[in-house]
Amino acid sequence: MLRNSVQDGAASRPEPSGPDRWGGTASPGTFGNLLRAHRERRGLSLTQFATLAHFNRGHLSKVENGKRTPSVALGAACDRVLASGGRFTAIATALEAASRPSAGWVHPAQLPSAKRFFAGRQRHLKQLSQWLEGEQSLAVPVVVINGPPGVGKTALAVQWAHQAVCEGRFADGQLFVDLEGPEPGEAADPFDVLGHLLHAVGVPGERLPSDLHQRAAAFRSYLHGREVLLVLDNAADAQQVHHLLPGSPGSAVVVTSRSRLPGLLSRVDAATLPVTELRRPEATTLLRAMIGDARADADPAALSVLAERCGRLPLALVLAAETIVSCQHTSADRLAAELKAEEARLALAEGDVTLRRTFDTSYRALDEPSARIFRLLGALPGQVIDVEATAVTAGVSDAEAVRLLSDLASAHLIRQQGERHYLMHDLLRAYAADLARRLDGGTPAARREGRARGRLNDQAGSESGTRACEPGMIARTPPRAEAALVA
Repeated sequence: MLRNSVQDGAASRPEPSGPDRWGGTASPGTFGNLLRAHRERRGLSLTQFATLAHFNRGHLSKVENGKRTPSVALGAACDRVLASGGRFTAIATALEAASRPSAGWVHPAQLPSAKRFFAGRQRHLKQLSQWLEGEQSLAVPVVVINGPPGVGKTALAVQWAHQAVCEGRFADGQLFVDLEGPEPGEAADPFDVLGHLLHAVGVPGERLPSDLHQRAAAFRSYLHGREVLLVLDNAADAQQVHHLLPGSPGSAVVVTSRSRLPGLLSRVDAATLPVTELRRPEATTLLRAMIGDARADADPAALSVLAERCGRLPLALVLAAETIVSCQHTSADRLAAELKAEEARLALAEGDVTLRRTFDTSYRALDEPSARIFRLLGALPGQVIDVEATAVTAGVSDAEAVRLLSDLASAHLIRQQGERHYLMHDLLRAYAADLARRLDGGTPAARREGRARGRLNDQAGSESGTRACEPGMIARTPPRAEAALVA
């Protein structure tokens, strides 16, 4: 972890020999007063100093006013910018040592490493900070990051978490759990998850309660009065999340899910942060960072084309960049040309990570009526999904079409655009169209043509007692067999 590596580096420095080392008793106020004095002596405004130190201005203001304890990382940044010879690092190290939890509490540090290449999402990072680091209240702040498969929800959560830890937040620890929600039937049991969480904070196995509600209560008790960040990744539903939440202020929770988690708002005061594909400049920035300036500059136009053919979806962009690097392409033009075909885009893969498999998990979670509508949308022309047109084509009522489209929007397989219109991401549309060809015989027009040809063949073959199969059609498969086809 970034925070641990900074702490380890600071720990190798000599400990301060006494209060005189930093000009008074070690306290957040002492650090803040000293920081303000040094900053003003250098003629730096708080905004200028925040830019040089790469820390949030609001956070630095709280540190200077003694309202926030500085982290060792901030101490090191102050020493670097102000050339203070390790003075701030020494104070921050002493403050951290004084604030360590009492014996019996195991300090968890479970965050995965942040992405080396992370582009964009500045608005989302700022919003997370506002919601999760705002003024204290009696409620535990909970934010649900949701969006379609492959959009980078986990990367955003982890990036913000590391940023918050480096700024001195959640000093009592960070917990990270993969709830395995996208895969139908594979979602983690809250009872087992609570066992892992309690063990992570120091509860021995023989002391784990044997009842779900008792485990949830014990977990809330262990987190009471502490500043802990809990990241719940890939949540399946609100019921799974509800049992895992802390009960007292100080801690915060970030949830990622492909679902909107209906029902969670009625249980807790959760905020929702929807995430979509990257903007065009952000997508090309990510590709450039991964493939290097030499390849990017060899054909800048191809880089933009490649970003668009990846739908600016972070997972597709990363897989495309890894393909360029691993195949040692000199630029992005060859892969951009290959991805002109939609089938090639769906086949993007690197190692055991594939774009199609990521979509498969969301599709398999749908019930049969919703899955049928999803495939139908991939076969319909045009970019805008209209409720009336969908109802007519699918042969269902308007009310049923609204319900099914709403279910797909809740699963982030389509996005609502107005009261009765929806949009579908290009890669998801290509995936749905591919399913329609394989499972339903192609587009509605192709199916009508197939039925007409089938009737002619029936008439021609009536004398021999044979009935021709409809060209391009396959037999309707039960849901389980259908799932196997897309696995």
